[in-house]
Amino acid sequence: MKYNDLITYLNCKDIYFELNKMTKELVSFNIGGPADIVIYPTKVEEIIEIVQFLANNKIKYIFLGNGTNTIFPDNGYSGVVISTKKLNSIFICNDSIICLCGANISDCCVFAYHNCLSGIEFAYGIPGSIGGFVYMNASAFNHSASDVVYKTKVLDILSFDVFDIILDEHQYSAKHSIFMNNKNYFIISTELKLRKSNKNDIYIKMQENMSKRKKSQPLDYPSAGSVFKRPQNGYASKLIDDAGLKGKRIGGATVSEKHAGFIVNSNNATFSDVIALVDLIKMDVKNKYGILLEEEIIFIE
Repeated sequence: MKYNDLITYLNCKDIYFELNKMTKELVSFNIGGPADIVIYPTKVEEIIEIVQFLANNKIKYIFLGNGTNTIFPDNGYSGVVISTKKLNSIFICNDSIICLCGANISDCCVFAYHNCLSGIEFAYGIPGSIGGFVYMNASAFNHSASDVVYKTKVLDILSFDVFDIILDEHQYSAKHSIFMNNKNYFIISTELKLRKSNKNDIYIKMQENMSKRKKSQPLDYPSAGSVFKRPQNGYASKLIDDAGLKGKRIGGATVSEKHAGFIVNSNNATFSDVIALVDLIKMDVKNKYGILLEEEIIFIE
């Protein structure tokens, strides 16, 4: 087996892993075949050592957070998946919270609430990890990650250097960051700069935001969130709706009736179902409005 040395290494280091893990169990879309190996580091030091081992042995790998905007092929992934789910610690530092990359966004919001810190209520209910939040400059309710991200600790997977990126160095714009242009940068942790506030006011705002999400988003079906980035002039969901594509279905993949910006797994959808539906949406919107939509979902090949 080509992974014998890796398995020996992981066992020696007492790092948990799974063989032939179904990727659909790792992503919110519930689509995807088996990955050769999924590794679950619990310490930052383990991440660095694992990446060094994989690089030295020329083993293909990818990082995966909560998998809320990712879809794997039906035949799976021929390589190693490094899951950050167990890198989920959250700490307080004065009026900031420091979150490891695998921490759930909503857990960070709740942690801030318990410490009477305000500023991240807008993110409550975003179904992803802090790593993805920082990477994508995730946004909701007219706020975005760029409003609260102060400092991010980064691993360069080519040089193995660890360093901090602060404030404007994140190069944030709408759904964009420095990390999208530097694929060798892995987000280890981030510091969110918040402010002291009344605990009850924070709670009310969090509940209001969650209520809005439940009313406007198809949370009762597996999905990967918003399929397309917001175009310069307008909203992808409105363009899709105006094109008459709400409810459009290919195989088990359906454009949500509740929010046209979502494709849901309504009945055992496959990777090819989703790809075909995405291509159809892009073609129809381009033909009718002259706008080429850009995917926000990450398709793993």
